[in-house]
Amino acid sequence: MKTKVCLLLFFSLVVLVLGIRWIHLSNLSESSTTALSYLQDKGLFVLYHEGDFGPYTTTKNVNEKPYNNYLSVQQHDQEFFMDKELHHEFFYVSTHPLSDVKIGRILITVMMNDEEVIGAFSVKNGNVYSLLGEEK
Repeated sequence: MKTKVCLLLFFSLVVLVLGIRWIHLSNLSESSTTALSYLQDKGLFVLYHEGDFGPYTTTKNVNEKPYNNYLSVQQHDQEFFMDKELHHEFFYVSTHPLSDVKIGRILITVMMNDEEVIGAFSVKNGNVYSLLGEEK
């Protein structure tokens, strides 16, 4: 009897957490939904949308901080991002190659220009990596 109650409580908690996650992710803006789909297409399981930042324009020297931290790990050259109006969408994901444990969470930033994804990067322990943690 005690085991059944524990199992019922456990499954109830799982359903509650997944339900809250589903409600949260179903109420995203169009831009956030585009970024979410991009991450899902890359095989990442999105846990939570943390928010957004921007817009801003990279008119300064992109070889200076903070730009060079995250632009240096992109597929495009840093000059590609010059004079573009960017905004960032932040997500926590699991099933990421940088995760130490199977269900660990990693912060992902998706860089967008208008409603188009133009880059993404991962952050773990304050270090910036490419989206899936590959070396460039």
